[in-house]
Amino acid sequence: MKTMARPTKPQRVAIAERRAKNVALRMAGKSWAAIAAELDYGSPGAACQDFSRALEASIAEQHRSVELYREEELQRLDMLLAEAWAVLKRQHVTVSHGRVIRDEETDKPLIDDGPTLAAIDRVLKIQERRAKYLGLDAPTKVEAITIDALDAEIAKLAAELEADQAGEAAGVASAQG
Repeated sequence: MKTMARPTKPQRVAIAERRAKNVALRMAGKSWAAIAAELDYGSPGAACQDFSRALEASIAEQHRSVELYREEELQRLDMLLAEAWAVLKRQHVTVSHGRVIRDEETDKPLIDDGPTLAAIDRVLKIQERRAKYLGLDAPTKVEAITIDALDAEIAKLAAELEADQAGEAAGVASAQG
């Protein structure tokens, strides 16, 4: 079995240029036969197949770009998380008018929980963002009710109501008779 050699760089450039022209012509509304003739493809089917390859390559490149961007954002979030975690782990003292407030009995600085609580909130927000990027959150369940389902339920309730009313009327008639 004969294996095909990988195209050289000049050949890859020529293929890319031809595919770009193919896509532009197809987007301009040209037929596969016209594209094949203009760009010297062997057949309209070959032009169509090359168009498909161009689109597949474009989609693959977009996917790679998104993945790279996602990874970059995750790295940023990791750095922010490390900073927020460091704030969370530090002990914060209460300061008022530029002076440290001390416990009157022990003369120790009063601990300020505000920065710790703010750091906890920030850590949670960063973790929520990471979970969204990674798709870790369970999907929200949505129940769709169609007009047909509503109509069926209304018809069912109307039939029950009619049956109840007929039963009541029969009971009244037998009580009177």
